[in-house]
Amino acid sequence: MKRFLIVVTIIFLGVYTPLQAQQTYTKYCNARYSFCVKYPVEFGIAPAPANNDGRRFYDDVGFSMSVYGSYNALDYSLRGQMSEDKNDFDTITYQVIKNDWYVLSGYKGQDIIYKKTFMRGDIFFHLYIKYPARYKNDYNAIVSQVSKSFYIR
Repeated sequence: MKRFLIVVTIIFLGVYTPLQAQQTYTKYCNARYSFCVKYPVEFGIAPAPANNDGRRFYDDVGFSMSVYGSYNALDYSLRGQMSEDKNDFDTITYQVIKNDWYVLSGYKGQDIIYKKTFMRGDIFFHLYIKYPARYKNDYNAIVSQVSKSFYIR
């Protein structure tokens, strides 16, 4: 009777999540609208639109972040713009409004959406983040860091 020696090699192929590495951030500043925001250096950057109003950043797991300025062509108040933005959500889980900014956070389908908007004069400055809800714990620190870093120069 022959004996067979079976060697089993197990290779672990993990899925990258943002928590597996300490994030390093770099800054993007928009010359047209004079705002800045930090984003993880590992993220991809979409080409600038023709009007250079902002940029989109993303990873390969499902995180997408857009930051841009826009003129208040419809003459909304800050509260009016916030009300309009609520239409982007199926469910809102957090909202706050202050003198010149607001934040909305919640769900749209299987995704979490976070939106922070400043109003200065007749210009809105928007930070829009979307990612799969199943990665909420993985992205919390990134959303917090990015949101705190978003400012108008």
